[in-house]
Amino acid sequence: MEVTCIHEGLWRWSVRSGDGNDEASAYLEHGDSMLLVDPVLPAPGADRERFRRAINRDLARLGGPVHVMLTRAAQPRDAGALARMTGGDIWTMGDPLPPGMQAVPTGREGEVALWSDPHAALMPGGALVVHGGEVVAAPGADGPALLALAPAVIIPSVGPMVTGG
Repeated sequence: MEVTCIHEGLWRWSVRSGDGNDEASAYLEHGDSMLLVDPVLPAPGADRERFRRAINRDLARLGGPVHVMLTRAAQPRDAGALARMTGGDIWTMGDPLPPGMQAVPTGREGEVALWSDPHAALMPGGALVVHGGEVVAAPGADGPALLALAPAVIIPSVGPMVTGG
């Protein structure tokens, strides 16, 4: 598991999948709320225990609700396990959003990107990917519309993130 603090209240963690890709997730603090976007758990063992301790520490510190958020309901990853671990709810497309979050159409059926106003962060799911340091729209995705948000950071659900947008 690789964990990166982007800035206060915004983190990215990634786990290497069986096919060698980095599956990435985002952790955001919005006031007293914890948001976990497209979450994937580390494998059982030391990394999972470290992850659990960090989540529990932040739950105690924040004291507010937990929202486990999915950019694609058809790909829940470990959303159920994280909701059980945190006592949180699972957000999918069409549900009311927590304050400070927006669902942005990606142009692909069954998928939305999630935009965090307080963090100027875009979680595009699989609609945007990074290849050779360049942000590329996946087939069928409306890349220009997503990039028009001028994100300070893009955290795709697979592969590396981009900062400084």
